Amino acid sequence: MRRMLALIVAVLALAPAGVRAQTMSELRAAYQFAFPVYEMARTRAAAAGTASKPGLLPANYLVHRPTLADAASRGVTTPNNDTLYSTAWLDLSAGPVVLTIPPLPGRYHSAAVMNLFTDNDAVLGTRVNGEGGGRYALVGPGYRGKTPDGAEVVRIGTNDAWLLIRTLVDGPHDLAAAQAAQKGFKLDALGNKGRPVTESAPIEPDVATFVNVVNEMLGRGRLPSGATMRARTAAKAGIAAGRRFETLPAPMQALWRDNYAALRNELKVGLAGGATVVDGWAYGSNALGEYGSDDGLRARTALAGLGALPALEAMYITAVADAGGQPLDGAQRYRLRLPTGNVPVKAFWSLTMYQAEPDGRLFFIDNPLDRYAIGNRSPGLVRNPDGSLDILIGGPQPEGALAANWLPARPGPIRLVMRAYLPHRELLLGFSRLPALERLP
Repeated sequence: MRRMLALIVAVLALAPAGVRAQTMSELRAAYQFAFPVYEMARTRAAAAGTASKPGLLPANYLVHRPTLADAASRGVTTPNNDTLYSTAWLDLSAGPVVLTIPPLPGRYHSAAVMNLFTDNDAVLGTRVNGEGGGRYALVGPGYRGKTPDGAEVVRIGTNDAWLLIRTLVDGPHDLAAAQAAQKGFKLDALGNKGRPVTESAPIEPDVATFVNVVNEMLGRGRLPSGATMRARTAAKAGIAAGRRFETLPAPMQALWRDNYAALRNELKVGLAGGATVVDGWAYGSNALGEYGSDDGLRARTALAGLGALPALEAMYITAVADAGGQPLDGAQRYRLRLPTGNVPVKAFWSLTMYQAEPDGRLFFIDNPLDRYAIGNRSPGLVRNPDGSLDILIGGPQPEGALAANWLPARPGPIRLVMRAYLPHRELLLGFSRLPALERLP
């Protein structure tokens, strides 16, 4: 038997280059197809620790986080420091789950429902439904039964889904009011307790755990519309419901083991991968959050910005270099001079500082001020006489009133992400751009 396996490996090694390239292409496609599914499973497993009994967080149960994310927040990569989060992991296999959104005049909010592959199948709230609230029956792809009277039906592409609600906090003085608004979001599971997920999902899985967790998740329900052909390609590399890594042919196991780390490293370019870079700012695809067949973008976003909203809801513009084309380092000092009017949005904007972890994820930088972002709602900002705004980044804290304009950093690779919520048309279409980051002495 060993001789036979060795012969198979040798034959694969001696195969024409075109055959080997095709095999590697299928493996890459399978990995990018699978990675967002794994990240959803991993994030769900991490969230279980927020219940009163760790590991027993039920499905279809809404959890409100009453504080803004801070440097200790490590559950989801690239968090924001602008909104309160409410979250629920949905299992729609047993029927509808009803979401109630309260009337929230004058307060930005969104309730995104992402399917297992991280597409935003619905984003309810300020942009789509206005400020009057409503009741919504969230149903899975095959559901044809009754729904509660007065609830608008919202169909989700997979039975396993993630509900992520954002409620804007308009500065420190507004936190109590934002918390009260947040409590108005309700989720009625209608008795649907959901099914347990049995596989553990560590942050840094070995290749066997990765494949097995993904295949378990795929076995829990049907694929979303449009994923069939991509799933067939992934199945050639062992990514399919019911498969186990241990039962894959030995050459395929070896191919996975030999390339697993490299495939992960390819995703570390994050939201900047494939983006249009102008003056050091990476403007990502407007397919963000609604990926279609672009599993490369889907996978890169799952690593660097899981839960990203569609471009119509929010743009995420990432600084990848300064005005001289040099990578950003927290040991340097920078200035971003925003023109009069700042960033063209209907809701709000914020510039957030992150440290880049070795695994490609982004998290806040701990600092004495507990300041992780500066935006149009930040108190005490000092504007120039012409109305422009200088944001000072890194280095020692400025003295006097300009301290309000300072965004702390620390030595090492950093990322700056400009969030533009409900962007104006000129920003969406690329007619408006951010100025380059100027390195200061």
